[in-house]
Amino acid sequence: MQTIKKQTVLLAVFTLLTVCASAQDSLPTRISYILSTEASVGTGDYTAYQLATNRHHVLATRPNTAYLRGALSVEHSLGRDFVLSGCVDAVAAVHADHSAYLQQCYANLSYKSLFIELGAREEPPVLRDDLLSSGAFAKGTNAKPVPQLHLGTNGFVDVPFTQGWLQANFDGGYGKFLDGDYRERAFFRAQDANFRYVTGIWYHQKHLYFRTNPTKRFFVTAGIEHVVQFSGTKHDYSDKQEPVVIDKPADFKTFWKVILPLGDKQYFEHGTMEDWVYGNHIGSMTVQIGWNIDKQHLLQAYIDNPFEDGSGIRKGNGWDGLWGVQYEDKQPGRRLVRRAVAEYLQTTNQSGPLHWDSGDYPEPARSQITDFVVGNDSYYSHTFYGSYAHYGMALGTALLPSPIYNASGNTDFLDTRVKAWHLGVCGEATDRISYLVKGSYREGWGTYNIPLPTRHHSFDAMLKGIYHTGPWQFGASYAFDKGNIYGDCSSFNFNIEYHGKIL
Repeated sequence: MQTIKKQTVLLAVFTLLTVCASAQDSLPTRISYILSTEASVGTGDYTAYQLATNRHHVLATRPNTAYLRGALSVEHSLGRDFVLSGCVDAVAAVHADHSAYLQQCYANLSYKSLFIELGAREEPPVLRDDLLSSGAFAKGTNAKPVPQLHLGTNGFVDVPFTQGWLQANFDGGYGKFLDGDYRERAFFRAQDANFRYVTGIWYHQKHLYFRTNPTKRFFVTAGIEHVVQFSGTKHDYSDKQEPVVIDKPADFKTFWKVILPLGDKQYFEHGTMEDWVYGNHIGSMTVQIGWNIDKQHLLQAYIDNPFEDGSGIRKGNGWDGLWGVQYEDKQPGRRLVRRAVAEYLQTTNQSGPLHWDSGDYPEPARSQITDFVVGNDSYYSHTFYGSYAHYGMALGTALLPSPIYNASGNTDFLDTRVKAWHLGVCGEATDRISYLVKGSYREGWGTYNIPLPTRHHSFDAMLKGIYHTGPWQFGASYAFDKGNIYGDCSSFNFNIEYHGKIL
């Protein structure tokens, strides 16, 4: 990874100039900053799983690593319900996956409950618990944020003419992966394990959720997340000689077609071969039921159903999904159990082991194939784009081991048929000391195309204590991995964080 990408530098300059120029007005302005440092030491091939995952890839997966981080945030009221805000967040690390980079850099313009934003931002999950959950399937928190231009709502907003009984949450936009250099270097480091890499990948994401009034005794949330990798340049070394270079367009037509999984039904005749559907489509459909036990206690149960094509949308993938229960105690003061999450993830079905579709073959074979079997969804994998990852880390759930962990150097997902159990609990032991406990056990069988000769398994757990005093926060953690996925890893982690305000 280059120290700072050209696009990111331009965005940082834009953010600082725009926001700081606005701060010269007499209208209210708030400027704050966060300074932090973190170090992890231990044994094993990696930093323990629970310390490095679902944190936007800030802490390196390499063992014995540390970083310094500084973030400057500005928020300025423009009057008439307009608010302009921005952030520049830089990290410098040692013995890390990346040595120096901008983790976040964005400018945001909000009007009442709506916003438009440009840049890279660590987006929190809409429904899943940011601290305790194993992560969302499509729009997770495991990888570095992808820079994008997007618009949406600030949280859930009332749907007009429903008198508050129905609320909606929307976000959608386009961005671009910045990891082209990383993908190229990863390919050449292990060329015997790979046959292609793709640069210049574009990104489309959106979600739409509806929720009934959450103050009622029972309420329901339902909706969908959908992401797409599209465009880009593929360098194919299948023949191990000269590469075959294939460019995908990034024109208006393509941007329009990836909103829904559309494509060229005559792709054989047009010679494009991978454009039966434009791009790599991944998504999740959610149904969640909430129960306000009383005004202070909330219990919710949910199912996130993954899909990569129509069979998953039709729930042809059986019991595949993230099944979970989450509890929250909203009472003020010290609560020994503030929140708790229990989840079960299954991705073993993938709509069955076979995929037999006449549309995948040219004439005359197409008209001769009468059977129709749609399966082998191969979650997070794609013929053209390879892996649904950013800088080697899965953009969805971390329970499907990311390519960055592949000892062979293979840049694809090699173990996506998994069953996993996950538990997370947090609370306050005293007025100043809080804690976090997380643990996961998973089993994996590889993929349908390349099954593992022996079942992979891993138990990963973490205990963290946090001491709060004024603007300071001190944390200490211990985490470990046992099994044949990440090996036996043991990590002690220490972090210090300071929150300051300039205006």
